[in-house]
Formats: sequence, structure tokens, C-alpha cells
Amino acid sequence: MTSQSCQRGPESAHMPHRGPCHTALRSPGSSPCGCGLRPPKTRGGHGKPVKSSTAGSSWAAACLAVLLGLLWLQHVPVAGVLEVKTAETTQVVSLHDNVTVLCEIPGSPRLDITTVGIIWSLKNERNESEVPIYEFYGNHLKVLRPGANVSLLGLERGDASLHLPSIKLSEAGEYRCKLVVTPEKAEGTARIDVVADPALELFVEPATQRNGERLICKLDGFYPEAFDIQWERRALKDSHFQVITEGIITGPTVRNDDGTFSVTSSLVLKPALEDHEVIYYCVVSHRSFHVPKKLNVTLPKKGSVEIYVTIVGPCVLLGVVLILTKVFCPWTW
Repeated sequence: MTSQSCQRGPESAHMPHRGPCHTALRSPGSSPCGCGLRPPKTRGGHGKPVKSSTAGSSWAAACLAVLLGLLWLQHVPVAGVLEVKTAETTQVVSLHDNVTVLCEIPGSPRLDITTVGIIWSLKNERNESEVPIYEFYGNHLKVLRPGANVSLLGLERGDASLHLPSIKLSEAGEYRCKLVVTPEKAEGTARIDVVADPALELFVEPATQRNGERLICKLDGFYPEAFDIQWERRALKDSHFQVITEGIITGPTVRNDDGTFSVTSSLVLKPALEDHEVIYYCVVSHRSFHVPKKLNVTLPKKGSVEIYVTIVGPCVLLGVVLILTKVFCPWTW
């Protein structure tokens, strides 16, 4: 049997023998950016160092380009990762307010407006139907809700928020934002609730032959319908409140033409005399209020009225009698 061996040239005469056909291979897991590159070794101790090629600098430039690209991609949508940000909680707004419904691309990118499209729609909470509100893409612009607007300057910065002037009760519901940055698209939803705070009024209704003296507390123009009314009282010189549970009559809610509601609550006052001034309170709770609102009226003590009638009244009557006597019977003076 014959054995094969590799012939060594003159340069290899001084190199130690490593076995037949020994070849040094780069590890398959070495970094493509040159992170595993090493300067070439000199051969045998008498040879000249081999000059390093330009491959190292090329790999470094490539790595730098990749890093710059990654930084740039943080500010523009990438294929398959386009997303929009909307409000995470329900937005409660007041009737007739100007409202902005949030929809934007995180990071405030710079977009080419010719590649961007936006469609807004509303899913009404009453009939569950979804109707378009605003559309923009290419040369197409369609506004289906009067006054609805998306700022095109804002859209270039990734802000596709919808602006609605003087919102109505019927415009409460789920808003859907469909955004396209060619060729990618994304969508998000946001919920809007519309409330109307009631106009409050508290006054005293004089006693009649059928009814005694009453306090009237009126609520008008509120939405939604749910509400709560409580009555309280306290003496003018006392800081302690007393909750009233008797003599209260609250009527049914009445729907107004604009969709809001009205209601009246009355408190029948007892005829017992009060020996001090009393403050009565109508306490109203409603979703449009952060805290309950109080209306109050101060009633004078009954004793003062009775004193006026029993003491001041006879004095006036006596004065009238004396004057008439002087006129018609002067000889008696």
C-alpha cells in the first residue's frame, strides 16, 4: 500500500510537520461583521508578515451602516410592524364641546403624505351600526360629518387624530381609526361618552289651600338619565347636617326635545314653628359632576313672623284708631 503525503515547498522547510494535508479553516460561527477576524500570523519566524487586506475596514463600514439603519427605522414604519396608538380609557366629554379623538403612530415619524391614507368611522351605541365619518387617501377627501377634520400637517408626523366641533349626544360610541402607510396598514379604536350637566334651581313655593309650603329642586338638560337627589337640613348656628327622608316627592324624568332629561323634586315643610333659622339643601349627584353639587336656601325662624303679627300688628291698628278719632272727633283732644 502506498501512502499519500503533501509535498512542502521551500517556505515550509522550517515549519514543523502537522500531518498530511493540514488546512486551517475559519469557524462557521464567526461574526459576519469581522468580529472574529484576527491579524494573519507570520510563518516560520523568518518570513515576512502578510499584509492585512481591506476586508476588515469593509466589514466595519457595513456594521456602521446597519446600526445607522436601525436608528433610522425607529422613526419610520417598517413593513409588518405598523401600529397606531389610541386612548386606552373611555373619553368622557360634555355636550357641545370640541373633541379630539386620538390616533397616532408612536415615535412621531416623518411620512410621505402621498403614501398615507386614513378612514374614520363611528359605531353608534344606539343602533350598533358603523358609519364613515372622514376619508382621506391620495386625491380623495370625503367629509361625511360636518366639521370633522384630520390635520394633514399632523398626518405627515404620524398624527391621524380626528377633530369634531360641537359634539352631540348621538355621537357617543366606538370610533375606529384605519391608517394606511403603503403597503402596511393598522387600526385602533377609542370610545367616547357624551354627558350633559343639569341646570339646577332651588326655590320656595308658597303655601296654598291644598298644599303647604314646599321647597322645589329642579334639574334640567342632563344626560344620561341616571341621577340622585337627597335633601338635608341644619340650623344656621349648627355645623351638623340632618338627612331628610320624609315629605319628599320626586317626579318622573321628562325627555326634552334635544335628548336630555328634566326632573323635579319637592320637599314639603312641616308647619311646626322653628325657633331658629334653618338652611335646607338639595344635594344632586350626576355622572357629569366630579362631586355632588349642593343648592341651599335659608328659611327664617317662624317665631319672628308670629311676633310681628301679634305685637306689631295691634300697635299699627291702635295708631290708625287714634288718627281717625282726631279727625272726626277733634273736641275729644
